[in-house]
Amino acid sequence: MELSKRNIIIVIIIICIGVLFVFFWNLSKYNKFYSSEVVGIIEEIKSNRKFENSKVVKFVGGNDFNYTFWIYAPDKNDLKIGDSIYKEKNSEDYQIYRQDSSGNYSFYKTLKNKP
Repeated sequence: MELSKRNIIIVIIIICIGVLFVFFWNLSKYNKFYSSEVVGIIEEIKSNRKFENSKVVKFVGGNDFNYTFWIYAPDKNDLKIGDSIYKEKNSEDYQIYRQDSSGNYSFYKTLKNKP
C-alpha cells in the first residue's frame, strides 16, 4: 500500500486526537480527585498489581472500590482495615486515623496519592 500525503495526514490527525483524548481524560480524572472530599472507614484494601505501594480502598457501606482515589502507602502498616480516612477538597493529602483500644480514633499519618 502506497502512503500518500493525504493518508499520512489522516494518520497523524487520528493519533493527535487519541493523544488529546487521553490527556483530557486524565485531566478530568485528576480534577475529580482533587476537588472531591473523601471520608470513610476502610472495609477492604486492594493493591495495584504493577505498583504494590498504591492502594485503593472500599469503605464501610460502599458498594465497590473507588478507583479514582489511589493512596500511596509505602509501608505495609500504613493502611489497615478499620482505619478512618479523610481527604479535604482541593488537597492531595489523606489524613489517616487509627482506632485505639478504647474505640477512639486519633491521627496516625498523612499519605498522598503519589510518591
